[in-house]
Amino acid sequence: MWINAVKRAAAGSTSKVWKPSQHDRLCSAHFISGKKSDDSLAPDFVPSVFSFTSSPRKRKAEVALQRFQRRQNFSKLKEDSKPSHEEAKGLTGKEVHEAGNCSDMENELPSESDSDTLSITSDMLDYEQGANVALDKDCKYLREQNHHLNDNLSKLSLTENAFQNDEKDTREIASQRIHVERVIGLLRNKYTMLQDTHPLTMLQSDDSGLTCLDKCVRVACALVNMCPSVVPFD
Repeated sequence: MWINAVKRAAAGSTSKVWKPSQHDRLCSAHFISGKKSDDSLAPDFVPSVFSFTSSPRKRKAEVALQRFQRRQNFSKLKEDSKPSHEEAKGLTGKEVHEAGNCSDMENELPSESDSDTLSITSDMLDYEQGANVALDKDCKYLREQNHHLNDNLSKLSLTENAFQNDEKDTREIASQRIHVERVIGLLRNKYTMLQDTHPLTMLQSDDSGLTCLDKCVRVACALVNMCPSVVPFD
C-alpha cells in the first residue's frame, strides 16, 4: 500500500515518483500508539502497521513499543532523581544573601579544629541554614567516632606490623601463647573426652546459661589447676 502510494504519480504531474509535501498527512492507524513519534529510536518513528501486516508482527511491534516506553520512563525517573541546581547549592559552598549578593562560604567556614567554637558575632550564623548546621555536626561526630575506632583497632589488632618497633612486647605475647598451648595440651591429654566429638544434646543450656559441655570443661580445668603447673615461674 505504501509502496504503491510512493510510486504513484502526483496529481497534475507527469513524474511517476510521488514526493510528500508539508501539507500531506499520515493516517494515525499506521502507528502502534496511534500517533507518530519524533524520536528516531522509537518504533513509531516510521509507520509499521498496514493492512497486510500479520498479527504476530503487530504483537511484536507492540512489545517493542512497550519496551521502549519503559526505557524512556526509567531514563526520565533517573534524570528526575538527580539533584537540581537549587538542591546542590549547599554542596558548592555558595550561599545567596538576602541582599541578592552571592558569597563563597568556603572561606568563611571555620577549620575542623575550631568548628565547635563558632563566634556569634561573625554574621555567618545569619546566613547558615539549619540543615547545613545539622549536617556539619553530624559529619564532625562521625569523624570523631571514626578516629576513635581507628585508634582502638590499631591498639587491639595483632598484625605483623603491630609490634614492629617493640621487640619486648612481641616476645612476651609469643611466650604467653606458648604457655596457653601447653595448658590446653595438658587438659586434652588428661581428659581425653575433650578430644572427641560430642552429641548436640550436650550443647543445650540450662537456667544458668551453661551447657553440659561447658560444665565438663570447667571441672576439667579446675582439676588441672590442682596439678603441678607446666608453666615455669623462674
